[in-house]
Amino acid sequence: MTKTLFPPLADGLEPGLVAPVAGAPGRRQASLGTHANFVYTSPAAAAAGAAFDPMAARVQRFALQSVARDILYHPDPKQRFRIETCLRARAFNQSVNVWKSEAFGTAHYSGLQTCGSVSACPVCAAKIGERRRAEVLSAMTVHESRGGNVHLLTLTAPHQRGDVLVDLLAQQSKALKRFWMDRKVKAVLAEMGYIGQIRAWEVTHGRKAARNNGWHPHFHILLFTGSGIDLACFSEAQRRDWASRLYLVWAKACEFAGLGIPSFEHGLRLDNGSKASAYVTKWGLEDELIKGYSKKGRDGNETPFDFLRAVLADKTDTQAAELFREFARAFKGKQQLGWSSGLKARLAVDEVSDGELAQRVEEEAVWLGQLTVDQWRDVLTVHARAVVLEIAARSGWQAVARYLDIIKGAHQGVQLDRDVLVEAREILLQWTG
Repeated sequence: MTKTLFPPLADGLEPGLVAPVAGAPGRRQASLGTHANFVYTSPAAAAAGAAFDPMAARVQRFALQSVARDILYHPDPKQRFRIETCLRARAFNQSVNVWKSEAFGTAHYSGLQTCGSVSACPVCAAKIGERRRAEVLSAMTVHESRGGNVHLLTLTAPHQRGDVLVDLLAQQSKALKRFWMDRKVKAVLAEMGYIGQIRAWEVTHGRKAARNNGWHPHFHILLFTGSGIDLACFSEAQRRDWASRLYLVWAKACEFAGLGIPSFEHGLRLDNGSKASAYVTKWGLEDELIKGYSKKGRDGNETPFDFLRAVLADKTDTQAAELFREFARAFKGKQQLGWSSGLKARLAVDEVSDGELAQRVEEEAVWLGQLTVDQWRDVLTVHARAVVLEIAARSGWQAVARYLDIIKGAHQGVQLDRDVLVEAREILLQWTG
């Protein structure tokens, strides 16, 4: 008999059930779960395409993090990713606290270990990415205030369905190194008044595209230009001339690295900061750099986090899981953005590591409460990390305390009916105390 703690919902809505993630072989599966296995969206909101909800997006990232954790699990501790303990294990000598951002209506934890991975962890990637976004914006603003401008250079190399990602990255790195060393490139940069760059790698995969060309890693590079030269020279004709000269060098560099020769149409693009492509304009020039892992692909191409969304929706999609595993291993330890030497100091941007950014508590957040060790163990046992944050953001700490009382003893083996947990979440999200 199902135990009922709350009366049925008045509107009769039932939470939408998302298929649980299939664990890696040899991994013990939890018997309970609310986590974001249950992500509720009202039929009316789904039909109308409700406005963006920051807290709902955060809940989704927790769900994707759990998917990534299962995919990347390895029985050998030496080969595991730090996502294994990210936002699960307590930081040394720290208590688990819950905070709320009044400005955004979101809640988050402090006192937990974070992995700081922008490639493997959707939660850390989002947090780090937004802070890197602010850095890029600040750098662009400072440079432009000094009379400079910014160009966006996109470099693409040939790729095929059978390419191994780690090998493809090595070849592209080789091509890029040769490209920057070329005297013709240096001459173009001098004409542009170049002072430095911010470089990011973006990766998509074409498994669902009309023509599947496999992995498609490419570079987005912000060129900080216009220093010490007459800005009148930045005409459309001059930009095309620079692009043509740079393409010839890039084509030879790709051939040298064993990648083949890219087409003139797709191999290199040089956009003025004010006349970037429609896609860059839509997202913003800085987003083209920092959203590479998280934004959704186009025309059937998928980003690495699209693979996680695919597995969350369909646990039998083993191809998506394997592709994400290949990506995470290839990019393990790599930074999200690469700044040329001295550029941060020149543009008054502080040096802060990804790990430090992942640990930061959101600015102007309000402390709501603290979880005991046993309470946090209960939360982990029933996979309710995101549920606690949802309730905290929407209903406050008293509602969180109510939920913690419901799941009390879970880590000690107290059996809780999953339907009861779902019902408790729904009621407490609407709870007014």
